[in-house]
Amino acid sequence: MRAVWGLQIERGLKRGPDTAAAFAWLKRLDLQTREYVLNSTLLDQKIVRQEGLITIWDLPDILLSRQEGLQLGYSFPKSGTPVIEDAIGIVKGARHAAAARAWEEWVGSVEIQLLATREAYRLPARQDLPADSLPAWALEVRRTMVPAADMDWDVLATHGADWMRYWDEKVRTTGGHR
Repeated sequence: MRAVWGLQIERGLKRGPDTAAAFAWLKRLDLQTREYVLNSTLLDQKIVRQEGLITIWDLPDILLSRQEGLQLGYSFPKSGTPVIEDAIGIVKGARHAAAARAWEEWVGSVEIQLLATREAYRLPARQDLPADSLPAWALEVRRTMVPAADMDWDVLATHGADWMRYWDEKVRTTGGHR
Protein backbone atom coordinates (compact mmCIF):
# COMPACT_ATOMS: atom_id res chain seq x y z
CA MET A 1 0.00 0.00 0.00
CA ARG A 2 2.97 2.30 0.47
CA ALA A 3 3.26 2.66 -3.31
CA VAL A 4 -0.45 3.41 -3.81
CA TRP A 5 -0.64 5.90 -0.95
CA GLY A 6 2.76 7.33 -1.89
CA LEU A 7 1.60 8.01 -5.43
CA GLN A 8 -1.47 9.87 -4.15
CA ILE A 9 0.62 11.90 -1.70
CA GLU A 10 3.24 12.71 -4.35
CA ARG A 11 0.51 13.88 -6.73
CA GLY A 12 -0.93 16.04 -3.95
CA LEU A 13 2.46 17.60 -3.35
CA LYS A 14 2.65 18.56 -7.02
CA ARG A 15 -0.62 20.49 -6.62
CA GLY A 16 0.13 22.16 -3.32
CA PRO A 17 2.76 22.97 -0.73
CA ASP A 18 2.10 20.06 1.66
CA THR A 19 0.47 16.68 2.10
CA ALA A 20 -2.84 17.98 3.50
CA ALA A 21 -4.88 17.58 0.30
CA ALA A 22 -3.56 14.05 -0.29
CA PHE A 23 -4.31 12.96 3.26
CA ALA A 24 -7.79 14.51 2.97
CA TRP A 25 -8.33 12.32 -0.13
CA LEU A 26 -7.05 9.27 1.78
CA LYS A 27 -9.37 10.14 4.67
CA ARG A 28 -12.35 10.18 2.26
CA LEU A 29 -11.23 6.79 0.96
CA ASP A 30 -10.90 5.50 4.51
CA LEU A 31 -14.46 6.64 5.28
CA GLN A 32 -15.65 4.38 2.47
CA THR A 33 -13.59 1.41 3.65
CA ARG A 34 -15.56 -1.18 5.53
CA GLU A 35 -12.49 -2.84 7.03
CA TYR A 36 -8.85 -3.61 6.40
CA VAL A 37 -7.96 -7.29 6.12
CA LEU A 38 -4.52 -8.77 6.62
CA ASN A 39 -4.32 -11.26 3.77
CA SER A 40 -5.78 -12.18 0.42
CA THR A 41 -7.66 -15.22 1.73
CA LEU A 42 -9.74 -13.09 4.10
CA LEU A 43 -10.28 -10.51 1.38
CA ASP A 44 -11.40 -13.16 -1.11
CA GLN A 45 -13.88 -14.62 1.39
CA LYS A 46 -15.41 -11.20 2.04
CA ILE A 47 -15.64 -10.34 -1.66
CA VAL A 48 -17.25 -13.70 -2.47
CA ARG A 49 -19.81 -13.09 0.31
CA GLN A 50 -20.32 -9.60 -1.19
CA GLU A 51 -19.33 -7.93 2.05
CA GLY A 52 -17.37 -5.64 -0.20
CA LEU A 53 -17.41 -5.16 -3.94
CA ILE A 54 -14.19 -3.31 -4.67
CA THR A 55 -10.69 -3.24 -3.23
CA ILE A 56 -7.15 -2.21 -3.95
CA TRP A 57 -5.05 -5.35 -4.05
CA ASP A 58 -2.05 -7.05 -5.59
CA LEU A 59 -2.63 -8.31 -9.16
CA PRO A 60 -0.87 -11.69 -8.76
CA ASP A 61 -3.08 -12.50 -5.75
CA ILE A 62 -6.21 -11.65 -7.73
CA LEU A 63 -5.11 -13.80 -10.66
CA LEU A 64 -4.24 -16.72 -8.38
CA SER A 65 -7.71 -16.45 -6.80
CA ARG A 66 -9.29 -16.45 -10.26
CA GLN A 67 -7.32 -19.59 -11.07
CA GLU A 68 -8.95 -21.17 -8.02
CA GLY A 69 -12.38 -20.33 -9.45
CA LEU A 70 -13.26 -17.07 -7.73
CA GLN A 71 -15.18 -14.66 -9.93
CA LEU A 72 -12.92 -11.64 -9.55
CA GLY A 73 -12.05 -8.94 -12.04
CA TYR A 74 -9.60 -6.08 -12.08
CA SER A 75 -9.10 -2.71 -13.70
CA PHE A 76 -6.35 -0.14 -13.73
CA PRO A 77 -6.72 3.61 -13.18
CA LYS A 78 -6.29 5.64 -16.34
CA SER A 79 -4.10 8.07 -14.39
CA GLY A 80 -1.46 5.37 -13.89
CA THR A 81 -0.61 2.46 -11.64
CA PRO A 82 2.48 2.20 -9.45
CA VAL A 83 4.49 -0.70 -10.82
CA ILE A 84 6.79 -2.39 -8.34
CA GLU A 85 9.51 -4.42 -9.96
CA ASP A 86 10.99 -7.25 -7.96
CA ALA A 87 14.75 -7.01 -7.74
CA ILE A 88 17.68 -9.14 -6.76
CA GLY A 89 20.85 -7.75 -5.29
CA ILE A 90 24.15 -9.34 -4.52
CA VAL A 91 25.80 -8.14 -1.35
CA LYS A 92 29.17 -6.56 -1.98
CA GLY A 93 31.90 -8.87 -0.72
CA ALA A 94 29.58 -11.90 -0.55
CA ARG A 95 31.52 -15.14 0.15
CA HIS A 96 29.76 -16.94 -2.70
CA ALA A 97 29.48 -14.07 -5.17
CA ALA A 98 29.98 -16.27 -8.23
CA ALA A 99 27.17 -18.62 -7.17
CA ALA A 100 24.96 -15.61 -6.39
CA ARG A 101 25.63 -14.14 -9.84
CA ALA A 102 24.82 -17.50 -11.46
CA TRP A 103 21.55 -17.68 -9.52
CA GLU A 104 20.72 -14.10 -10.47
CA GLU A 105 21.33 -14.91 -14.14
CA TRP A 106 19.17 -18.04 -13.87
CA VAL A 107 16.27 -16.18 -12.21
CA GLY A 108 16.46 -13.48 -14.87
CA SER A 109 16.65 -15.94 -17.75
CA VAL A 110 13.93 -16.07 -20.39
CA GLU A 111 12.94 -19.58 -19.29
CA ILE A 112 12.44 -18.68 -15.62
CA GLN A 113 10.81 -15.33 -16.33
CA LEU A 114 8.25 -17.10 -18.49
CA LEU A 115 7.76 -19.77 -15.82
CA ALA A 116 7.10 -17.09 -13.18
CA THR A 117 4.69 -15.39 -15.56
CA ARG A 118 2.76 -18.60 -16.27
CA GLU A 119 2.79 -20.16 -12.80
CA ALA A 120 2.91 -17.23 -10.34
CA TYR A 121 1.32 -14.43 -12.39
CA ARG A 122 4.42 -12.28 -12.16
CA LEU A 123 4.50 -9.65 -14.88
CA PRO A 124 8.00 -9.83 -16.34
CA ALA A 125 10.04 -6.65 -16.25
CA ARG A 126 11.95 -7.88 -19.29
CA GLN A 127 10.67 -6.28 -22.46
CA ASP A 128 12.56 -8.62 -24.79
CA LEU A 129 10.37 -11.67 -24.23
CA PRO A 130 8.53 -12.73 -27.39
CA ALA A 131 4.90 -11.68 -27.17
CA ASP A 132 3.74 -15.07 -28.44
CA SER A 133 5.40 -16.72 -25.42
CA LEU A 134 3.43 -14.68 -22.87
CA PRO A 135 0.12 -15.91 -21.48
CA ALA A 136 -3.03 -14.03 -22.42
CA TRP A 137 -3.35 -12.34 -19.02
CA ALA A 138 0.13 -10.77 -19.33
CA LEU A 139 -0.60 -9.49 -22.83
CA GLU A 140 -3.87 -7.98 -21.58
CA VAL A 141 -2.13 -6.28 -18.64
CA ARG A 142 0.60 -4.90 -20.89
CA ARG A 143 -2.09 -3.60 -23.25
CA THR A 144 -4.29 -1.94 -20.61
CA MET A 145 -2.09 -0.93 -17.70
CA VAL A 146 -0.55 2.54 -17.70
CA PRO A 147 2.48 2.65 -15.39
CA ALA A 148 2.48 5.79 -13.23
CA ALA A 149 5.02 7.98 -14.97
CA ASP A 150 4.97 10.55 -12.19
CA MET A 151 6.01 8.13 -9.43
CA ASP A 152 9.15 9.42 -7.73
CA TRP A 153 10.57 6.35 -6.00
CA ASP A 154 13.32 8.38 -4.32
CA VAL A 155 10.74 10.66 -2.66
CA LEU A 156 8.78 7.61 -1.58
CA ALA A 157 11.92 5.99 -0.16
CA THR A 158 12.72 9.17 1.76
CA HIS A 159 9.25 9.96 3.12
CA GLY A 160 7.22 6.77 2.72
CA ALA A 161 7.71 5.41 6.23
CA ASP A 162 6.67 8.73 7.80
CA TRP A 163 3.68 9.05 5.48
CA MET A 164 2.53 5.51 6.31
CA ARG A 165 2.99 6.13 10.03
CA TYR A 166 0.87 9.29 9.76
CA TRP A 167 -1.77 7.40 7.77
CA ASP A 168 -1.78 4.60 10.34
CA GLU A 169 -2.05 6.98 13.32
CA LYS A 170 -4.23 9.81 11.98
CA VAL A 171 -6.23 8.51 9.01
CA ARG A 172 -6.70 4.76 8.97
CA THR A 173 -9.91 3.58 10.63
CA THR A 174 -10.81 7.05 11.89
CA GLY A 175 -14.15 6.82 10.10
CA GLY A 176 -15.77 4.54 12.68
CA HIS A 177 -15.29 1.19 10.92
CA ARG A 178 -16.67 -1.94 12.43
